[in-house]
Amino acid sequence: MRISASSWSEQLLPVAQLTHVALPQVVYKADARDNVGTALAPLAEGVEYPVYEEGRGIVGSVRPIVPIPQWHKVALEKLEEGSEVRKFGHVIGICACNIDVGFVVHVTNVLLDPAFDLPKALRGGFVLGTATSRLERGDFVRVGVNFRPTHPLFRQLPPRTKVGVAVAPVREGGTLRLGNIVEPPPGVRLNERYVRLVKDFYRFLRSSFIEFARVQV
Repeated sequence: MRISASSWSEQLLPVAQLTHVALPQVVYKADARDNVGTALAPLAEGVEYPVYEEGRGIVGSVRPIVPIPQWHKVALEKLEEGSEVRKFGHVIGICACNIDVGFVVHVTNVLLDPAFDLPKALRGGFVLGTATSRLERGDFVRVGVNFRPTHPLFRQLPPRTKVGVAVAPVREGGTLRLGNIVEPPPGVRLNERYVRLVKDFYRFLRSSFIEFARVQV
């Protein structure tokens, strides 16, 4: 369902009327401090979508520069390497590289080498393959050395080709996924209030009960 920013606010119906309504193509921003938003539906590259902020309504728009899968985060401002990623008013990760406005933001475990076509990789999915030996943060991920590719973009690469760099430890046999932020410090990751907010938000969405005002931050 594609709607304009002007009509989005009219779609906020009472919960009882939302049980079977498809989610609109809009980016949800939970808190004014957030620098990422959640795609409530798949977003196409190059199309402008409204950004809905909790408690304020439409606060602007964002134009994805890569396809954004449903439920994934999209950068609402330029994020520098080493800067904090904020969602629901909390730090959820640290950028492992520069991230442009409109790009996918996600905590996984491999920062892709710049030589590869990232938009094409995104269209093929986030799972790149399997670690054939344990990887530590900062290790190069190389085909046939410590990585068995399953992603169509990487299956035909010659042995020892560098795919990227591990941004988090990966056990032998673990899944390698495309990523551009690393886990936040344990004290932030285990923040009970943040965890509760995330669980509440996605519970409402899974139930199709989208009463945004109930997701308080």
